[in-house]
Amino acid sequence: MNVRSARRRAPSLMLASLLLTVCADADAPADPAALLTVRTLGLAYLEENRLPEAEAEFQRLVEMAPGEPLGYANLGLTYLRQGRLADAETELRHAIELLPSDPDVRLILVEILRSQERELEARQELEASLLIDSSHVKTLYALATLDADSTDAGPAARRAAQLERVVALQPGNVSARVQLVDAHLAAGAAEGASIHLGQIRQLVPEIPVEGRDLFEQASLAAQRGDAAGAQGAAFAFHNVMRTTPIYQQGLLELRGPGGVLLGFPVVTFSETLTPGVRDPETVLAALRFTDVTQTVGMPGPGAGGGRSLAVADYDGDGDRDVFSGGALWRNDPTGFVDVSTQAGVTGSAPDHALFGDYDNDGALDLFLSRGATGVLFRNLGDGTFEDVSAQLEVSLAGGAPLFIDFDQDGDLDLVVAGSLSTGMYRNNLDGTFTDVRGRAGTEAATGGVQGAAAFGDFDDDDDLELIFSGASTTSLFDNQRSGVFVEVSDARGLTPGSAGVVRVGDYNNDGFLDLLTAPRGGRGLVLHLNDGDGGFAVDERPTVLLEGAATLIIHDAALVDFDNDGWLDVVLVGESEDGGAGAIRLFRNSSAGRFDDLSSLVQGELPALRRLEFADFGDDGDLDLFVSAVDGSVRLIRNDGGNANRYLKMQLVGLSTGSGKNNHFGIGAKIEVRAGGLYQTRVVTGPEIHIGLGQHSRADVVRVRWTNGVPQNLFYPNANQSMIEEQILKGSCPFLYTWNGERFEFLTDLMWKSALGMPMGLMAQGGTAYAPPAASQGFVKIPGHALQPRDGAYELQITGELWEVFYIDEVELVVVDHPDSVDVFVDERFVFPEPNPPLVLHQVAEQRTPLSAVDGHGTDVLPRLLHADDRYVDEFLPDRYQGVSALHDLVLDLGAFAVDAPVELYLRGWIFPTDASINVALSQSETLGTIMPYLEVIDVSGAWVTAVEALSFPAGKNKVVVQDLSGLFRSEDHRVRIRTNMNIYWDHAFFTVGAVTAPIEVTTLQPVAADFHYRGFSELYRKGGRFGPHWFDYASVSMQSPWRPIVGAYTRYGSVLDLVSESDDIYPIMGPGDEITLRFDAAKAPPLPEGWTRDFMIYSDGWIKDADLNTADGWRVEPLPFHAMSEYPYGPSEVYPHPDIVRRYHTRAPTPMAVLGGGSR
Repeated sequence: MNVRSARRRAPSLMLASLLLTVCADADAPADPAALLTVRTLGLAYLEENRLPEAEAEFQRLVEMAPGEPLGYANLGLTYLRQGRLADAETELRHAIELLPSDPDVRLILVEILRSQERELEARQELEASLLIDSSHVKTLYALATLDADSTDAGPAARRAAQLERVVALQPGNVSARVQLVDAHLAAGAAEGASIHLGQIRQLVPEIPVEGRDLFEQASLAAQRGDAAGAQGAAFAFHNVMRTTPIYQQGLLELRGPGGVLLGFPVVTFSETLTPGVRDPETVLAALRFTDVTQTVGMPGPGAGGGRSLAVADYDGDGDRDVFSGGALWRNDPTGFVDVSTQAGVTGSAPDHALFGDYDNDGALDLFLSRGATGVLFRNLGDGTFEDVSAQLEVSLAGGAPLFIDFDQDGDLDLVVAGSLSTGMYRNNLDGTFTDVRGRAGTEAATGGVQGAAAFGDFDDDDDLELIFSGASTTSLFDNQRSGVFVEVSDARGLTPGSAGVVRVGDYNNDGFLDLLTAPRGGRGLVLHLNDGDGGFAVDERPTVLLEGAATLIIHDAALVDFDNDGWLDVVLVGESEDGGAGAIRLFRNSSAGRFDDLSSLVQGELPALRRLEFADFGDDGDLDLFVSAVDGSVRLIRNDGGNANRYLKMQLVGLSTGSGKNNHFGIGAKIEVRAGGLYQTRVVTGPEIHIGLGQHSRADVVRVRWTNGVPQNLFYPNANQSMIEEQILKGSCPFLYTWNGERFEFLTDLMWKSALGMPMGLMAQGGTAYAPPAASQGFVKIPGHALQPRDGAYELQITGELWEVFYIDEVELVVVDHPDSVDVFVDERFVFPEPNPPLVLHQVAEQRTPLSAVDGHGTDVLPRLLHADDRYVDEFLPDRYQGVSALHDLVLDLGAFAVDAPVELYLRGWIFPTDASINVALSQSETLGTIMPYLEVIDVSGAWVTAVEALSFPAGKNKVVVQDLSGLFRSEDHRVRIRTNMNIYWDHAFFTVGAVTAPIEVTTLQPVAADFHYRGFSELYRKGGRFGPHWFDYASVSMQSPWRPIVGAYTRYGSVLDLVSESDDIYPIMGPGDEITLRFDAAKAPPLPEGWTRDFMIYSDGWIKDADLNTADGWRVEPLPFHAMSEYPYGPSEVYPHPDIVRRYHTRAPTPMAVLGGGSR
């Protein structure tokens, strides 16, 4: 239920108290405190729909501050809700006159105009508003809706333009994107529709069953450029989506609850008002907490003794529902309704309850702990749940639960801290779990009925640590990655002893997560201050807090910013010392280690309290408190006045398709926020993220460090902001740039055959199998036009720009001169590395084009394969994981040729690969995996049969696969079918018949100079459209690193010629931002005969290791690779053979990441 649209009325002690405060000063001059008090009182009345009382307060505010628009705006809104449209228009126009820059006030006026069919005036108001604030989402959407009823191309194009601006500002709004698809198709813009259909696929975790075929039909037609063919299916798909929670939630963000006519009140005073209303003490004086349990119809006394409480929007309708005492309470406009039976959540009252999206479908599932047994209910997305405990292939224990991605594979695993042991249930994302507690190393950790469990990245290394507290001890486990943990409690200085309450948060805003622990059912608490290295020291500075906690029997606690000032406060719930009445204690964080006792702000008597949750129940910008009581009831303690300070609301959205790297809601991610001098860090524990900004009008920058370690920045976010995971390329091997006679241009990537520490699958014993350790040795073609002499030398740049370390042992430039009547190629497909591969040149005199080329749907794709022109075959849809799609085909008809003729097939394209963490996720499931491309031919019966088991794939960007087809055909039908589920995008296909043996002269050049230095990071773009490879502009460079440093010693800058001239395990170590400039003496290449041309091959020998959190030792430079090692990582019996080289050359620290913030203690 959204209380702004409530129609319930009940007495309010807080309102009466505020009314007495205001009336007592009726004859006094207006002062800041009185203004804030009247504002708070009026908003409270408005929330409870007590419109006459709200009218009186806002009239009083107008009298007190006649130049302040807030009073007129909210008075107009009050009149609007009373149906007094003329009065509402008068007040709203007065507010607009005082503050024409406020778009929300103007939007309410627009709805009044539209309700009176004054459409032209409404459009004029909207356009005037956009001239002042061009990024106001609701205004843009309102303007787009004016053209929604027209089917003409002109209005449809206008509507599409406005909706494009909407989704740019709210990229996670599915409703806007679905409408945008319709607008693009109505305007005949198939490409635009195709782009947003792809985005919808990534944003919607699970498309309804009845809409899946419609979506695929629309998507494929739009990709083909067939707008008319896509329109019908897209319109039908839209109708399916209209009733889904994710669509309705998007509408709520665009229009407000019940449409704009109900409206959002203005809660913030204008900048023109006296600065006194923004004084922290004045703001604090107007803050109150009020028990509105009866007003909103919260659950009354029931079973369970208040032991469990969970608050979340399980049905996706935008409000907060409650599970408590064994019952599920849905938040409806008329109040909370017990829907346990109809929702399928039945059984005895649990000890613990936790919502979490374990299956990554965007719907919150529910875990319940009942004694020694755990129960998992899957949310079916229609308001009901299914008990799937018996389907999990593991028996869940009871205890304190956590949903956490402890193996960093993109899905939420389940941790249950039981009385005797802690269950570590690895999510296989196929509906099953595996108990890995033995391998994880957490068997000795305990929690139990009165226990607790929490997580956080305490040592700031991008993986999540676990903390458990049971009946006798509290334990901290450090994440060693790959799902393995080690207890470090003593080493990190964690105070021993039981703490049934454990809360995590950066309460001193220094960028490192601190701890609050307290004995559940006991007195006192401990604040553990993080020392910046993951260790803790007891913080004894906040004496008021510590003394206050000693007088309360504590049952739960929270670190929460209840006054929106940007500092985490402390809330304690329990009962008084004599074990009688319930108590809520509020301690405001005043920074500098001080907490002030504001418990008097909570009024009224309460029963003994057991559990505490917080959420913005009224969507008014401050956090309210939900508490469960020993009598089984749930109380809502509403925050009135916390929104006098400003705030940022966020929701992270992990991509549902084409990624698979992060869980849907980003649980476990770290968020950093900078607003002026205010810096904050938060760990994401639920779908909603609320960050106070004090009196800063907005945040300057938000940085999210996703659970896969990848950072993402957002500058100047809106107050209510979804942040969509970017499809960021974090690993791809070193880049090669060549001098083309005018500038350096990106050509391709190198050394694809090496993947040190890359997990390839799970072994029977539960361990991980890693990629072969051999060096990548091989050749890549450089076309002659791409490399021209510069000052007498051929000059190449090899750069490190992604989250990787490179060990480049040898580089040679091979000059290949040949008649211009032939072309030469090398096979650039991926194969596992072999030592000292020979240079095999394939000569082509005539490139034959296939007679036809179709995909698995029969779509003609031949025009995209005629030339190497960056027009890629893309008629397939991505699946959940990056690099994996639905099974798809490419069928080429090569036509007639002699049965005994030598035939070679040439395929040029690129691959968007999986990564280490995705490989881990795929290996855990029996139903998921990649299918290496294989090639089939037609036999005499007309059936497809496999002719090449492992065709493999292009090793990176725009590489050529050369496949010998001689003798492979089984009939005169010379069609070949290439089948895979990997994301391979072909750009050019041709074949040759017959052998060519033209004369070729090969000259190998050694580098004459190799300068190693820092360069930075090239601007990235997609070459050839959204299905083209990531490409890089050498001329546009940023000096700041976007990546977390990879720990270890790198090679000092300067000449590294002696390190790259020979394959000898002596090499430069490159990190992100580094560059080696290589020069080869052009004079040592022979003169070209007349009628000949020149191409090049670059030969490289070396290794790469990316920093993916599931790459073995990916977080550090060592262990250093060498050619004779038997595996990687290698064991203690093997040692890098040149320790003197390490001391001599590898002396440089890594390049630091761009700093966002972090205060000082």
